[in-house]
Amino acid sequence: MERWKGRVALVTGASVGIGAAVTRALVQQGMRVVGCARNVDKIEVSGVV
Repeated sequence: MERWKGRVALVTGASVGIGAAVTRALVQQGMRVVGCARNVDKIEVSGVV
């Protein structure tokens, strides 16, 4: 996924489930991710940020 390296993605529901998994995968591929969620504390606890 070199093509996406350095690009920005917006992920909704980034605190749990599929949204969290997608966020982690995109970050691992070198993307910058903006995660949206109803509960910011859950994002911090999940280690996504």
